[in-house]
Amino acid sequence: MKKLCKCEKKAAPARSPGKVAAGILGKLALFGLGAFLVTFTIYMFNLENKLIYYVIRPFLNKHYDAQKRDRRIV
Repeated sequence: MKKLCKCEKKAAPARSPGKVAAGILGKLALFGLGAFLVTFTIYMFNLENKLIYYVIRPFLNKHYDAQKRDRRIV
């Protein structure tokens, strides 16, 4: 058997397909759980409507109030 010097490293052992699939499924499950928790928090605290009320609506009011209107009743 040949001795390895300090600069040479052994190759990592190959992982079985089952372990690779389990790792991918585990990461996918964690991502799904995180996404669910984020959307659940948005729903429970009604954050989408608060965003519309405090951010988007004032921007739209400012935009439409600045428009010139030229409608006359004849």
